[in-house]
Amino acid sequence: MNITQEESGKLTALVHINLREEDYIEKVNQQLKKYRKEARMPGFRPGMVPMGMIKKMYGKAVLADEVNKAVSDALNNYLYENKINVLGNPLPNEEKTTTIDFDKQKEFDFFFDIGIAPEIEVNLDELGKVPYYKIKVSDEEVENALQDIRKRLGKEEHPEKSEAGDTLKGQFIQVDEEGNDVEGGHVKEEASFDISDVALKTIQKKLTGKAKGDRVVFNPARAFKNDALVQELLGVSDDEKLKADYAFEISDVVRVIPAELNEEFYKQVYPADDLKTEEDFRNRIREDLASHYQMDADKQFVSDVIDAILEKVNPELPDDFLKRWLYESNEGKATQEQIDGQYDSYAKTFKWQLVEQKLIEASDGQLKVTREDVRNKMKTYFQIPEGQQADPQVEQLIDQLLSNDKEYERLFGELMDQRYIAFFKEKVEKDEKEVSTDEFISIISKTPKA
Repeated sequence: MNITQEESGKLTALVHINLREEDYIEKVNQQLKKYRKEARMPGFRPGMVPMGMIKKMYGKAVLADEVNKAVSDALNNYLYENKINVLGNPLPNEEKTTTIDFDKQKEFDFFFDIGIAPEIEVNLDELGKVPYYKIKVSDEEVENALQDIRKRLGKEEHPEKSEAGDTLKGQFIQVDEEGNDVEGGHVKEEASFDISDVALKTIQKKLTGKAKGDRVVFNPARAFKNDALVQELLGVSDDEKLKADYAFEISDVVRVIPAELNEEFYKQVYPADDLKTEEDFRNRIREDLASHYQMDADKQFVSDVIDAILEKVNPELPDDFLKRWLYESNEGKATQEQIDGQYDSYAKTFKWQLVEQKLIEASDGQLKVTREDVRNKMKTYFQIPEGQQADPQVEQLIDQLLSNDKEYERLFGELMDQRYIAFFKEKVEKDEKEVSTDEFISIISKTPKA
């Protein structure tokens, strides 16, 4: 066997593999002997079918299979042993690889195009300052959160008549223009909604002052002005039924009396804290909101650092090769025009992979996530301290959950996000900026996604 490589362009090369008979014949003969041993044919004892017949029946297929295996192994070993960092996968060069005749040929030539990753250097010290947002929680946000908690932990009452802010339970029945039930029409039982969720004030007014057993006719699509909510309320996605008129028959009126602000309530919400006053409670809510918002700010910081690195390093790519590889690897699921149109996004992913590889190599293990790390992450959902052995049944359940590739990748991704947040916060100089929640939402909404 002989393997050579020649440059075919900037960051691309042509690999030529010359395969001789001695490179594959032993494997071919071994496979044919196996077939002969297992062959069952009338007129012959088991394992005694003449080798000539075996070759006639299976020879070409076995030869093709073993030649392809030999070429694949040779190419992979060549790239590994020569430390060639390829982008995508090698692609057969159909212009140079001639049609193969397995009946006559004993020597074969294969040609492959490869895309080569560029050599890059990543120096985080050269990035300069990257924006790091500190989100200021407004008094209004604290008040809204406080009232929401009071309502969630409040006491339910069932008044005779409904008022604005109450929840109505019942069923939707499809009706015609005159308000009569449509025969065979849609019915959604066990529906409920807050009167305050109704966008049209005229419908809100129709729904107040109502009692158990009352019936109110209206058009949910026009009343709520929220397609997703209407789909959920009616339990349908059919456009005609979504836009139809309905009668809502009330089975119950629910009113929540907000929980009182006292030490017992504060302890119920924050059992580990000793909160005495409403001011203490509001400050604790503010801390919670700030912590929640800061997780989003940390993720935005990572995104901004990645953008800054890519802008600074900006690795060159073998674009034509990668476009061809994306097209061929999609196997007809995307046209070349679609690939070209989305290529900037693909290119950013390729560039980040190159940068990430360099960062991981230089991180001294800070950006490493092991299977044990993922397992420990899963254990936290079962409130099992790290390093402590769980009940055998729980361990078995954890094994089962982690055998799901999507679940494993989700946990792995969460841990990598945490690693990057800690790593970049330590290594990259931050330009801290205090912003409101609305300002932060505006900033992240303008951030392009990879």
